[in-house]
Amino acid sequence: MNDTATIQANENQAESKAIAKRPKVALTENGLVCKTIEEAWRFAQYLAKSQFVPERYQDKPGDCLVAIDMAQRLRVSPLMFLQNAYVVYGRPGLEAKLVIALINQSGLFTDPLDYEVEGNDPKDKKYRVRAFATRASTGKMLYGPWITWDLIVAEGWDKKQGSKWKTIPEVMFHYRAASWFANRHCPEVKMGMMTADELYDEGPRKPVEAKTLEPTNGRREKFGFSDEPDPLPEQADSSTDAPANQGEPVKPDAGNEAKEGQPPAEAEAEAETETEGLSPSAVEYVRKVTKKKDAGKVERKKDKL
Repeated sequence: MNDTATIQANENQAESKAIAKRPKVALTENGLVCKTIEEAWRFAQYLAKSQFVPERYQDKPGDCLVAIDMAQRLRVSPLMFLQNAYVVYGRPGLEAKLVIALINQSGLFTDPLDYEVEGNDPKDKKYRVRAFATRASTGKMLYGPWITWDLIVAEGWDKKQGSKWKTIPEVMFHYRAASWFANRHCPEVKMGMMTADELYDEGPRKPVEAKTLEPTNGRREKFGFSDEPDPLPEQADSSTDAPANQGEPVKPDAGNEAKEGQPPAEAEAEAETETEGLSPSAVEYVRKVTKKKDAGKVERKKDKL
């Protein structure tokens, strides 16, 4: 008898532990809500095996896991999200119907989203549509951008293969007007995502190729610096601020200017001798320094006079 009671107690204890390990998934008005990553992963595996989810998500628990996360952030049922979400060119996109539903149930507006339509024939080039709603907090009427044929043609939406703008333009006008209204006035209700139709119309994003410019004399060509090298620091003498000439400092009064009491021709010849063997940039540097010092002498003479 005691053995039977012990076995029963052990079974009850094992069952209690198994129940404790089961995922604690809360059932809310937005569907099942997972509180841990383990619970979400278990739920994603169940969804991936279900026939209720679209084929694009079947046997893909990883995609279902991401969808569960996005659904909870949007506060919608995961199954509803899976039924109305697509991956287009590597980016998640929503059905326009879901975007309209998110706007209407957000509580941000007093009434459901409405539309202003100008024209009777959606294929008429003057036909245009925009969405509007009244802000609940302020009572202000808010309008979205106009969707016009000029815009459609300029963006090339009607040129895409299988474009719905050619077959059901009226529906597309309203869907795009609703999405652009959300972009302007409440992007948070759709987490900034675009509709699947917008992604198709936009097309794949073109990758930007990074280009590295080859350095020229230690500089980048794009900055437009000259290719002429600067004099190296060791070429300059600390006492005269002039480049060195074969180990000897260059005389400060060397240059093209005539020395005091010396004929210009002789001064020029002496300057040529003193700069002999230097690079063109070093010669130019010597001339600039000499001109500055000669100018200083002239100013001092003027002050004395």
